[in-house]
Amino acid sequence: MTDTTRTSYSLLPAPESAYPPPGRAALHAMERALRESEAYFRSLVENARDVIHVINADATTRYITPSVRRLLGWDPEELVGRNALDLIHPDDRERVRAALSERDGRAGAGTIEFRAPHADGGWRVFEAIGKNLLDDPVVNGIIVNSRDVTERHRAEQESARLAAFPRENPYPILECDRDGATLYVNPAGERLLAELGLPGAGSLLPDEHRPLVHACVHAGAGVRGVEVRVGGRVFAWTYHPQPGGATVHLFGEEITERKRVQERLLHHAMHDALTGLPNRNLFLDRLAATLRRRERGEAGRFAVLFLDLDRFKVVNDSLGHHVGDELLVEVAQRLRAAAPPGATVARFGGDEFAVLLEEVAGEEDARRAAERLAAAVAAPLVLGEYELFTTASVGIALEAGTGEERAETLLRNADMAMYRAKGSDASRCEVFDRAMHDAALMRLEMETDLRRAVERGEFLLHYQPIVSLSTGEINGVEALLRWMHPRRGLVPPADFIPAAEETGTILPIGDWVLREGCRQLAAWRREFPRVRVAMSVNLSAKQFSQRDLVEKIALILAETGLDARHLKLEITESAVLENTDSARAMLRQLREFGIQIQMDDFGTGYSSLSSLHQLPIDGLKVDRSFVARMCEEGGTAPLVRTIVVLAKGLGLAVIAEGVETHEQRQALREMGCDYAQGFLISRPVEAAGIRALLASGVCD
Repeated sequence: MTDTTRTSYSLLPAPESAYPPPGRAALHAMERALRESEAYFRSLVENARDVIHVINADATTRYITPSVRRLLGWDPEELVGRNALDLIHPDDRERVRAALSERDGRAGAGTIEFRAPHADGGWRVFEAIGKNLLDDPVVNGIIVNSRDVTERHRAEQESARLAAFPRENPYPILECDRDGATLYVNPAGERLLAELGLPGAGSLLPDEHRPLVHACVHAGAGVRGVEVRVGGRVFAWTYHPQPGGATVHLFGEEITERKRVQERLLHHAMHDALTGLPNRNLFLDRLAATLRRRERGEAGRFAVLFLDLDRFKVVNDSLGHHVGDELLVEVAQRLRAAAPPGATVARFGGDEFAVLLEEVAGEEDARRAAERLAAAVAAPLVLGEYELFTTASVGIALEAGTGEERAETLLRNADMAMYRAKGSDASRCEVFDRAMHDAALMRLEMETDLRRAVERGEFLLHYQPIVSLSTGEINGVEALLRWMHPRRGLVPPADFIPAAEETGTILPIGDWVLREGCRQLAAWRREFPRVRVAMSVNLSAKQFSQRDLVEKIALILAETGLDARHLKLEITESAVLENTDSARAMLRQLREFGIQIQMDDFGTGYSSLSSLHQLPIDGLKVDRSFVARMCEEGGTAPLVRTIVVLAKGLGLAVIAEGVETHEQRQALREMGCDYAQGFLISRPVEAAGIRALLASGVCD
């Protein structure tokens, strides 16, 4: 049996003693190779265009290549040990942190873009690719390779920015930086600059261009419709700040024609179409501006004049509206010529004008100017075949310098003064004072109280007997309205009837008078069936113009049980003769219903004798102003006699008002007057007083 010898191999490294040590030459060669290798790789790292960043598990920087000094201005040594995210823009940090936290190599699958701070305070854009090797026992970190792509990023943004401007857009489009400097002008803008011969886009922009850009950037909101006039053309610019606030886009549009239309419309809206003068709106605007200058101490005292032509309606009604329009145009020209320099002359419509006088010395100065204007209006005027004479009533309101005036208040004060002038025989110019304002307030309060007086039962009737001059018997009574005001006491009709007429409250008041008068007479006639007494009730012009007047009266008579033959309606001359045809038809209906009609205050109105015989009336009442002077030397007796003869010739009864003396009564009896009423016979009394007279049967 032969022994077999086996050879064994060890996988363990041989002991150092098994290898002979290298020689000195070999050691030198190895050291030199190592130094050369280190120098090579150091040169590669230091001259790399990228930044290589090694980040520890706690996010601190373990190593960063020296290229960070060239690209971002930071010394690598001062970054080692600092949080790596310090080199990331705050808005980008969360996105970068999420990408770097990916494990198993997934972080290296794509790139990520972020902004990094430069040592000079600016920001650079980097594109990075990272590798999360925190689980690697050798590396135990995150390796990030970042490349500076700032210029590429800018080029891409510029390309995208320019692409946002449609080159074929027909309107000029500009882009400015946040300081207002122009960065881009589209072809339409370039063509416009060449067409207008302008040196640059800045010539198209408003003076406040830079502040507008700053405001847009600061607020992050656009500004619309900023107008600029260039060479007789008008452009409107709209400012739009872009995301990030770095630029502002400006979109322009030519609005020259639209502006012309707007200006024409504005002129028409602020000027009177007939005379071309400023209208009420423009006048109030200028007055308000003057008040503001006065409050700032930039203007002196001023005055507002309000003018109204006297009897202008007569011209319109007699000669036609076309002549009235010519008159208004001529008056406007005269006022404009006579007004002081700098004054505003306006027409408010109809025959009303207003003048704003700036820098007046005081009341006398304003009054002299008003008198010059009134004199200019009053000069004779020839329009075609007509020679006209017209006058104006002028109200003056002076600014008091208290700082409390308002435009509407001054205008209202001048209007009140004008009405005072129109009602004055002494002067055609009146200056507003506090008494006018107090009177206006009292009138306003009265108008308010009038509207409530009927429902509150504040009115009452007094009655004045009407007697036969031949027998002395009571023929009738006239219902006279009285107002028992809760604070003022008994208010006479002259103090409130004009206000009631003007406000229209005369209609419900008149209805109440008719109803109450008929009710009272019906009660008396039931109590004194043998006494033939009629009730006279005054109808206002507004009542007489109601279409349903006959129906209203018929309803009142039915409600009260009064026979229509016992009602007499008194109507003034003016109410009847202003519209004779319609008045004649209304009077005929009333008479056919059985009601008697009397013309009140005859002789004080139009006194159209030619129309009198055509009217279906039953009697005339001679006005008290004629009766009062008929017994004086050179008095009105001939006139009263003529009225009596005229009435008798037309078959009308005659009633004299205001008889206060035996001499007057005797004269009227001798003239053939039928009836009389007045203080000589009886003052107006309450219902109980009339009942006593009716019970006596006579009033002598």
